[in-house]
Amino acid sequence: MMRPKAQATCVTVCAAGAALFAQQALAAEWQVAPSVRVGSSYADNPRLLDDGGTSSSGAVGEMKASLQRLTARSELSLRPRFVFSRYSDDETLDSDDQFVTAGYRWLGERSEWNTEFGLTRDTTLTSELGSTGLVQSNRRHEAASFTVAPKVMFTERVSGGVQMYLVDNSYVDAELTGLVDYRYTALSLFSTVLLSDAGSALSISAQGGELSTEGAGGYQTRDGTLRLGWTFQPWLLWTAGFSAGPSIVEAEAGNDTGYVFDGQIKRQGERWSLSANASRSQAPTGRGVLTRRDEIKLLFNRALTERLSASIDAHWVRSEDLLPVQGSAQTYQVDYARLGIGANWRLSRDWSLSLQLSGNTQNYQLATERANGYRASLNMVWNGQPQSL
Repeated sequence: MMRPKAQATCVTVCAAGAALFAQQALAAEWQVAPSVRVGSSYADNPRLLDDGGTSSSGAVGEMKASLQRLTARSELSLRPRFVFSRYSDDETLDSDDQFVTAGYRWLGERSEWNTEFGLTRDTTLTSELGSTGLVQSNRRHEAASFTVAPKVMFTERVSGGVQMYLVDNSYVDAELTGLVDYRYTALSLFSTVLLSDAGSALSISAQGGELSTEGAGGYQTRDGTLRLGWTFQPWLLWTAGFSAGPSIVEAEAGNDTGYVFDGQIKRQGERWSLSANASRSQAPTGRGVLTRRDEIKLLFNRALTERLSASIDAHWVRSEDLLPVQGSAQTYQVDYARLGIGANWRLSRDWSLSLQLSGNTQNYQLATERANGYRASLNMVWNGQPQSL
């Protein structure tokens, strides 16, 4: 069951979303694109225990849909997603996860309005993997989020706006796991100057946020960042972007200053695509602290034949506490890496067969040594064609 505060947040989000959907549904027809995935999975050391853990196999499945309505000025969407898993050797790995995202976008003559609601009910093996190191137990995680971002075009090449973001996280029966309930709110101002019709642009953004933990020992941590950015095309068919700037964190335990950055490059070929990203950001975690998060991501897709395609993805992340938890003089660091390869064979217009293999590694300061884990899954996937409701 959700906490009363989380329930109130969810009710507010659902009520606002339902009213918005009802208003739009009276004037427009919906379209839905469903998708279903079922298969088998093998996991070795899924909790990333430093002693090697155990292995287990089972069944996995996923159902999702994209409901959408487009008009000349607006876009209304609802994206529910349900994931389940059942393991034969370890029932504590079983999960029933639900994710729902609702969005609304409105375009005016010189303005744009984006709003998004999100509800999450998953487990800590999903929500905390790679960020806290606390995945030894499998606890229920619940979250509600809200984002609103109005934007104004001042001239044909200059635009600016504001974004407000709120997320409320809670963990069920997690008193002895090191996880705490927390809420994070942020407000950012941004502006963009378009330099050329090809998409080259300069941008500036400033953000301030506050992390609040709940309970008898609750405390607050505030942070702020300032970024300057540039997007451009270094070569034909390539796009790139980079932003960087100073950052600060303030709490009762002290202050911390540093910098943040984000760099990415993409290439879209006729039969392949490549994207690479490196970033440093400040993000909250389930341990109730803000972390300095360094990430490197790489994704490569290649169409081998008309029906067969392959992919390689790599992800490395280091999360380091910016300030110690109140009452503790120690900060922690988590190093997590994942390498995955996949193949997809399209059997027909709607049906395909998918194979996924991945290896994970994690080094957490509280663990005695590095932990390694492996996963393999074979799935049958059905992607339905868009249908009018």
